[in-house]
Amino acid sequence: MTGLKSESLNRGKALMGYPRSSVEQARAMQPPPRESAVMMLLYPVNQEWMTVFMKRPEGGGVHSGQLSFPGGKLENNESHLEAALRETLEETGFKAESQNVVGTLNEIYIPPSHFVVAPFVACLERIPDFTPNPQEVVELIEFPVNNFLQHDIIREKEIFIPTMNRHIQARYFDVNGHTLWGATAMMVQEFREVFGFE
Repeated sequence: MTGLKSESLNRGKALMGYPRSSVEQARAMQPPPRESAVMMLLYPVNQEWMTVFMKRPEGGGVHSGQLSFPGGKLENNESHLEAALRETLEETGFKAESQNVVGTLNEIYIPPSHFVVAPFVACLERIPDFTPNPQEVVELIEFPVNNFLQHDIIREKEIFIPTMNRHIQARYFDVNGHTLWGATAMMVQEFREVFGFE
């Protein structure tokens, strides 16, 4: 598997939103964080590369209402990749295969939910046939990858974090009018750095 990990020491710092422990520090905590994995899907639509985000239902937990890549926690001693593939199928109805996976991004610790998430990147030859799970997905939002490769794509605003009971000044991506911030935005930023956008 070809690694996509950026060597930049500044990876995603502008989009962290708030201080967070490293993955190594998190895994040394008691109790240890739960392990999870997500999948960034890349696929062509009318000769333009797209990716897709899920909008989660409101009121369902720490990350309710937020945008994320398909994914979730590990179950039954599965690997991170197995979890990412399974969750992608369960949430979007699309069955990605391990041979579609072209690389990984750096793992990230998410303090509010006490999760470590491992991101995978999959490249598809055609448009996926999505059938989103209405219990876990309000909508699937397709977004052109090229739109992320712009110097003025990152914006900033005040965001309220319920688990911390406070507002923070955070940087984010505007995805078709939706706010993409936090861990998923850090993944997107690392993906941008692969193409030289810091």
